[in-house]
Amino acid sequence: MLFVNIPLLPVLIASITTFTVISLLRPFAIRINLVDKPSSRKLHTGSIPLIGGIAMYIGVVASILVTSDDLNQFNFLFLSSFILLVIGVLDDRQNIAVSLRLFLQVIVAMIVVFGGDISIGSFGKIFGNDEILINEWTYFISIIAIITGMNAINMSDGIHGLAGGSSLVTFFAILYLSIDNTSQEDILIALLCCSVLLVFLIYNLCLGMSEHKRIFMGDSGSMVIGLLIVWLLINLSQGEDRAFSPVTALWLFALPLIEISAVTLRRLASGESPFKPDRNHAHHLLIRLGFEEKSTLLILILFSLLMALIGILGERYGVAEWIMFVGFLLIFGLHIFCYGVILRKIQ
Repeated sequence: MLFVNIPLLPVLIASITTFTVISLLRPFAIRINLVDKPSSRKLHTGSIPLIGGIAMYIGVVASILVTSDDLNQFNFLFLSSFILLVIGVLDDRQNIAVSLRLFLQVIVAMIVVFGGDISIGSFGKIFGNDEILINEWTYFISIIAIITGMNAINMSDGIHGLAGGSSLVTFFAILYLSIDNTSQEDILIALLCCSVLLVFLIYNLCLGMSEHKRIFMGDSGSMVIGLLIVWLLINLSQGEDRAFSPVTALWLFALPLIEISAVTLRRLASGESPFKPDRNHAHHLLIRLGFEEKSTLLILILFSLLMALIGILGERYGVAEWIMFVGFLLIFGLHIFCYGVILRKIQ
């Protein structure tokens, strides 16, 4: 049923465009030094072009421009994601100040909330039978959620395939839950993101090609992908015609969300800036425990798949939202506990 409703033309246009743009941008990126160089906290070797985000963005936009009859519905999506893309490219190229990047992200989030009319009005029935309405806190919480989504993918982008793979899991889960009961606009966005991410992962993981052709998505890609994910999760989990409950959205986005929440809490508890980079993310710890990078990727993607599957099953079988919320909190607590145990073991 899922595949019957998938339009092939937009997928082909997005995929082919992404392939083409990657090939065209590679030599240009190397020439202007738009590359990621090895450092003390980066696990790769060699200078890798940071063009994945640009290529995926162009692939999605080109497909929408060619196949959509009503472009007005995408105006604020195009605007907000383009601003993020530019911010990300500048950051990839010359490392802009964290304060400036955060300020610009707030501006983008406000465009999404007030222009795109994407906001969180309800947390659902996470504490029992009564729906938790946010009321006057709607805009503030929505802006915080959007900024969190923008940065969550970036924070998980530490080994080959992790950011792209976990994002792909989220988009597929969104597509599965929404394809029969939501707007064609949201379905199209999720579908195109799946198609361009698959192309990106071929290059990022060097599947069937030389490692010299590897690319990264860069901050431009991670922030745009994060924005598109949180755009869909908010839009599809709110209102009377929602495709899934707000708590299900947590499960679909579990790995990046748990990681950014846990890392932020750990840094604040240590008296450090939540924006200070380190090598204490989940993927770093697994590698320091002795797992190879490919094994680490497999473990984390399987975790992401498991969490999304639990969310899907909970939604499909009508499990009480408060039970799903408690379950998510338990897993988050287990993550914090395991982190402490592992950190003590490897120090």
